[in-house]
Amino acid sequence: MHGGYIQIENKEIITHLKALGLDIGATPEDIRASFRRLARELHPDVTGSKSDFRFKQITGAYNALKSLTAEELEALAQSDPAYAYIRAEREREEAARRAAEKIDAIIDRYERDIKDYYTNKPSEDRTGIDAITFRLKSRNPKVIGVALKHSGHLVNRVEFRKAITELLKRPEIDEASAEAASVLPFDDMTRKLLALDVAGNSQNFPAGLIISLIGNDTDVMESFLLHVKPENTAVILRRWPSGKSMNMNVLRTLLANDDANILVPLLSAMKANFPGAAMDNKKRLAELEHHYSAAVRAWAKKLV
Repeated sequence: MHGGYIQIENKEIITHLKALGLDIGATPEDIRASFRRLARELHPDVTGSKSDFRFKQITGAYNALKSLTAEELEALAQSDPAYAYIRAEREREEAARRAAEKIDAIIDRYERDIKDYYTNKPSEDRTGIDAITFRLKSRNPKVIGVALKHSGHLVNRVEFRKAITELLKRPEIDEASAEAASVLPFDDMTRKLLALDVAGNSQNFPAGLIISLIGNDTDVMESFLLHVKPENTAVILRRWPSGKSMNMNVLRTLLANDDANILVPLLSAMKANFPGAAMDNKKRLAELEHHYSAAVRAWAKKLV
């Protein structure tokens, strides 16, 4: 790579790198690893003859590149104006990786510490509940997950209920936090108070969390029915207690909706559990006999 041949050689090297799926800035280790990976995929013993050309291409590229030193590859990279951007991008990625590893290490250490803490300290300890509730305010899902994982003996404390209420009222709830919250061992009173507090945000809840919070309490179910996504209406109504009626105002609000995802499970629940409510809603049921959904029409006719 000297004198008047540098541009020609540079172009050939770049061509060989691309044949191996690499860019300028690749190291000898990158070249070996990429060739071995491609060779395993493209070897005639694996693919037959259909990859002959490609296998010869990567073999030729590797043979041309394998004698280059790290210094020569670095000199090539520095001769290309685009390499400054590529190198900066790689440095950013490396910095992000190191930062993520550092965060993971901190979380792992915290998980060990909090596990040791609750093994050796009584649950009534003021510091313990403060440590959990403080971490539930975090915006990092991993921190929240660790706090929830180790909060089982505290879940019925008023301080914890207030903290998890704030967590579940956030505009967005990550799936891991929702799943961890859904298996917490709340007693019936704590579950009901929490559920009523967060019902207004239940349109953001996955089905598993909804099921966990509603229990078999119709007051909670009614509150959730007014807010959940239409597709989660059936999740609640399938658990409606047999023979229990529904608050008439809630029922009429739901009946006024035209979404079949709401009306089909609602009419089915009416038929099974409180058919007497049909008499008070005959006009709406008659309208639903002309609904766009055949399932809604069928259930309306059964109730009229």
